[in-house]
Amino acid sequence: MHGVRMDRSILAIGAAIAGNADADPGRYRSGRRRESGIGMHGMHARQTRLLIADDHPVMLAGIKSILQTVPGVVLVGAAQNSTGLFALLEREQVDMVLTDYAMPGGDFGDGMVMLERLRARFPDIKVIVFTVLSSPALLSKIMQLQVHGILSKSSGLDEIPSALQRVAAGMTYFSRALENGVAARNRGPCIDKITLLSKRELEVLRMFLGGMSVQAIAGHLRRSSKTVSNQKRMAMLKLACANDAELFLWHSQAGLTDVASAANCGE
Repeated sequence: MHGVRMDRSILAIGAAIAGNADADPGRYRSGRRRESGIGMHGMHARQTRLLIADDHPVMLAGIKSILQTVPGVVLVGAAQNSTGLFALLEREQVDMVLTDYAMPGGDFGDGMVMLERLRARFPDIKVIVFTVLSSPALLSKIMQLQVHGILSKSSGLDEIPSALQRVAAGMTYFSRALENGVAARNRGPCIDKITLLSKRELEVLRMFLGGMSVQAIAGHLRRSSKTVSNQKRMAMLKLACANDAELFLWHSQAGLTDVASAANCGE
């Protein structure tokens, strides 16, 4: 399992690493829409049902302990390999999985093989990967599977609550400990492409990268959600960012200061 936070000033991967920024990944695999309980208040707030997987019992114990500090999350099971993880996913109703990257010995493999099978078989379940590995090339491959977060084990367990809360809220999370290497790998042409964006596209990106949803941006700017979504999509095309994960990577190297100071932007 791997960790790093994407906050407003440094939105890094994660995620959503999700291909469609406007999609709501918070569903059961059965297709029933489910609200996350994190960040919600009142008697009717639903809890986020979490599965954890790691081949080290000590790590599992540590995660279970830290989960006691996270409101709105209920642990529905723990596994030590992909066999146990997939069995629990078939049996339980699950919103989110927090899994180690390397868990040898399971019937469904580990690493990329396991993650590919996990995303293909349970596409509506949010996935956060926890890992000791830090190879930028590997992290980029994990991101391409549209996982929702990557946590670095080198950061310990302290990032877990923030990661769970952000992912449950529909955002993505990427460990700061991993961010620099991935950003360096993607450094270069991306910053130069800022000048291709219109002022309205820049405005939408600033707000989106600041943590606002498309719907919230539309309300703030008094534009339709469709218009804002199209402006965001066009900006991503100009930046050669295929999904939110790549957009967060671009932002981690460019930063809001560079976005705000972009020159030669037409309407």
